[in-house]
Amino acid sequence: MMRLSKYVCRLFVGGLLSTLGCSLSAAKPVPQSEPNWYSPDGYFTSLAQELRGAMKTGRVISIVQLGDSHIQAGYTTAPLRSALQASYGDAGRGWIGWYSLYGSNSPRDYRVSSSGFGWQRELILKPEGTHPMGVGGYVLSTRPTNSFSVGITCSEHPFRGLRLVRTASSHPLTSFPLSDLRPGRFSTGAYVVDTLSWSTPYTSVTLNSGEGEETDEAVYAGCVLLSGKGGVLVQDIGINGAAYRHYALAEYVEQLSLLEPQLLILSLGTNDSYTARFQVEAFSESLEQMLSLVKDFLPRTKILLTTPPPSFFRRASSHYVTTGRRRHKHRRKVTTITYAFNDHAAEVSEEIMRCAQKHGVAAFDLYSAMGGQVGIDSWIAEGLMATDRVHYNREGYERQGQLITSAVQRALTLR
Repeated sequence: MMRLSKYVCRLFVGGLLSTLGCSLSAAKPVPQSEPNWYSPDGYFTSLAQELRGAMKTGRVISIVQLGDSHIQAGYTTAPLRSALQASYGDAGRGWIGWYSLYGSNSPRDYRVSSSGFGWQRELILKPEGTHPMGVGGYVLSTRPTNSFSVGITCSEHPFRGLRLVRTASSHPLTSFPLSDLRPGRFSTGAYVVDTLSWSTPYTSVTLNSGEGEETDEAVYAGCVLLSGKGGVLVQDIGINGAAYRHYALAEYVEQLSLLEPQLLILSLGTNDSYTARFQVEAFSESLEQMLSLVKDFLPRTKILLTTPPPSFFRRASSHYVTTGRRRHKHRRKVTTITYAFNDHAAEVSEEIMRCAQKHGVAAFDLYSAMGGQVGIDSWIAEGLMATDRVHYNREGYERQGQLITSAVQRALTLR
């Protein structure tokens, strides 16, 4: 995290810069810390009080950042987790997505593996309806007669507790090392949460299916790792390709209550905007529906909206070039890649900020904090964007996460 700290001076202006004593080059676009932030007066007062008392009371404060591929890799959320746990206590790694079991990418600070066979998956992008959607935006299943094991490793966050999310008709899993098991009794939708606990902390455990146990199904949605101490959980849930319309479903938002979030950070909008047929009215409808569902199912949860980072449309055009003479002529295909700035991301960002004020929730305009269409040139020059000009590399995502982190910290300290 020392590598991140040098960017705070570059990325904030005004009062923050005078406090930090930093200087900026006039040649580079200057991302603004204000007015990129909105929240109603006193919106985070109760959350700040709960955070400050968490370590003393042993209470766990849950924060969930929900998003798309920008979030699934885990780099954007990592700075917020590190900063808040350093200030308010480390309650654990939190949500562990079993992405690798269906062949997708996952954060690198934990590892999930499985033995014996391939899992059957369903994603929130295209739910088939065979199984209810899980809180991670996916669901994994296998035949109930199969014997299997799932290995969970998280070296950076030793844990004494593990909460396993499964359907009520699926059998609880045992563990090695052996744990105390408290099966879930009350369901949220189709899911229950089993609690496994150990007297000493571990960084690696194996979950096993029961030998000879008869169950109706074997359907699992992931797990949560707990340190056994009071503090904060900062959890990241992301699905590559996800948009607001994918999450804005009552049966999904209901599942979020399993994580008991006191703060829900919604970091979406790139995939909503990444189409030539974009219509701001359709996007607004999905956003409004999501906010309405969160308020219905999670009435005590604070909401923070973040706008999407700048992106580009990537276009490839091909033509043939003839070289040589007579019999030695050769036709060679030449492909040219061009990039066109995604103006829809600006429209999405404006709508998110407008909607936040309308509904009285918090919002951070990451798009303009990064400099928008002008400022993104410096990010490209520093090699922070991937070649598709939609995604970012690790350092780029960590810098975005630092922008969000600084904004959240500032909101928590304002009286």
